[in-house]
Amino acid sequence: MNWLRDLALAGIFISAGYYAATVAAAYRFRKRASAPPRPLPKIAPRAVLLKPLHGVNDSLADNLLSFMEVDYPRKEYVFGVSSYEDPAVHVPLAIKPRYQTSQITLTVGGDPSAANRKIGKLIRMVPRATRPDVFVLSDADIAVETDYLRRVIGDLYADDKLGLVTCAYRARPSRPDLGGRLEALYINTDFMPMAILADTFEPLHYAFGATIAIKREVLEEIGGFEAIKDLLADDFHLGNRAVQHGYKIGLSSALVTIVPGERTFSDFWHHQLRWARTYRTVRPISLGTILTHGPFWAVLLVLSGGLSAGSIAIAAAAVAARLAMGAAMIKGLARLPLSLSDLGLLIVKDFCITGIWFASLLGNTVRWGQRQYRITADGRLEEIRSQAIQPAQEASQRQALSAMASPEISDASPGTR
Repeated sequence: MNWLRDLALAGIFISAGYYAATVAAAYRFRKRASAPPRPLPKIAPRAVLLKPLHGVNDSLADNLLSFMEVDYPRKEYVFGVSSYEDPAVHVPLAIKPRYQTSQITLTVGGDPSAANRKIGKLIRMVPRATRPDVFVLSDADIAVETDYLRRVIGDLYADDKLGLVTCAYRARPSRPDLGGRLEALYINTDFMPMAILADTFEPLHYAFGATIAIKREVLEEIGGFEAIKDLLADDFHLGNRAVQHGYKIGLSSALVTIVPGERTFSDFWHHQLRWARTYRTVRPISLGTILTHGPFWAVLLVLSGGLSAGSIAIAAAAVAARLAMGAAMIKGLARLPLSLSDLGLLIVKDFCITGIWFASLLGNTVRWGQRQYRITADGRLEEIRSQAIQPAQEASQRQALSAMASPEISDASPGTR
């Protein structure tokens, strides 16, 4: 079993190096995020914020309100839903009377030929924009600070070679559900440091769905959203196509916040499995993720080392390094509260992610919302079957719609969040 012990030791040392590098990268990013936004061009570009929506939860209204409150001189909003039956249609309609000086448009429907329904909605939304200079698209579960748009646009126009900028993101669960806590731990201690580290060591050649700000002429040059309408990893391919056309991608100093919608362990597992299989379509032979799973290699070392004192000490040090890195990401970079239970759950989450990594190698189907898809070899989606919405989700949507109709929201003044 010497080869297995040597493999485990290599995994531990690689993981330790990765943890140290991410902490250093996070420190540099925090300094940049704490600095004032870059200055805007003399005439601020007109920004069109695109918000495709699907379904509602108890954080959607607050998320959208945070975008309505951004401080930027020339902006408009285009919301999109698939149909009038989608309960999300009521949210922008409820917001619009409170922001009568803002230009707000709602589109219903999407391109029926698009396998990726989010992109199908975006195809319908783009023509409704008025004289756009920049399209800023973001997922519905994102909340932002008031200086968000100034940072994003300032970073985009700081370099003429930039075609788009994207944002790293942190997660703040709105409920104490297990699925949401696991998802938040993954984002704050895996995805966020990975994104910042990637920007440190190599030019970005992909974007993140939390925010993509792309110049109008660049979007037109790469074929618009129509070029990626059947692809699963739409954010990756949108950025990658810009790079292929000679543009650079920048990581903005804005750190946005995602509010995870997962509630159960099953929600967390299926979402992460979809992400892992998506990643596999763009980097089929990448081993980078598994090599950074320190706790997994620590257990493997103990098992292969015959429970020797040396193996146990090295394994304990590896787990301690992981906990220290996780704490630094949550408290230092994301600036979120941290509890001892979070640290314990962090190790549980790590083993779950290791299991998901192995599971991602054994199939090519994913669940997205209430639909199931097969991923083809070129990363395209083929729908397998549709599923009826679950009673629990129906109840959640009814509660969210009820909240939007309550006096606390409908009677709020435009400046209230």
